[in-house]
Amino acid sequence: MESNAKGHQDILVAGNTASPRRARSAEAKDHVRQALIDAGRHLLLAKPSGPISLRGIARYAGYSSGVVYRYFADRDSLFLAIRDSELANFADQLELEFATYDDAEKRLFAVADRAFDFSRDQIAAFGMNSLFLFWFDTAGTQNAAPIRDTAPAAARIHAFFEQAVRSVMTPSSHRNSNIQSAVGALMASISGAVLLPRGSDHDDFPDGRIILRDIVEALICRWQSMREPTR
Repeated sequence: MESNAKGHQDILVAGNTASPRRARSAEAKDHVRQALIDAGRHLLLAKPSGPISLRGIARYAGYSSGVVYRYFADRDSLFLAIRDSELANFADQLELEFATYDDAEKRLFAVADRAFDFSRDQIAAFGMNSLFLFWFDTAGTQNAAPIRDTAPAAARIHAFFEQAVRSVMTPSSHRNSNIQSAVGALMASISGAVLLPRGSDHDDFPDGRIILRDIVEALICRWQSMREPTR
């Protein structure tokens, strides 16, 4: 059996007459799955004029069209896997860069700033905000997004936001409902700032990053003034 141009052996090279050979080991399956994710990511970045098909992704990765359905039920499943991969890389960056950040407020501002950059880059690259599940296909229509995000990478990012928020809150406001509300406010602030226009011909409109910093400053003041309700 020959391998194809990309070195994969999950299909036979054209000219051979046999059915595609399945990846057997867990490592081989992970390799094929990642190859399909990488191919889909590349095609999304290429900004094609029409929708991207699973067959086209499989073909670009060097596999037969039938192989992709062994790993992904439909195109949205593969796109969500691409999103999760992007989120995992972002979570790795956050943990690596800020694990030893000393000042709590500086850490929070840095987290918000990096999330702002990540979200803006995702929109520029893919036409979607993958941090907050705003998914748009190449035709410009919004795909149905799950109400709850169960991706492990999303949980890592949420936990990092929670840690950053908790560190600037007063001890008396450390009820779980307060913290989750605060995390939601932070995420909504980042999302909203990213979607703001970068400028305006009608007025001297500041960049979203500047507005985000003002909002985070106001949120910190709010969180630090919170007290347990009087019983």
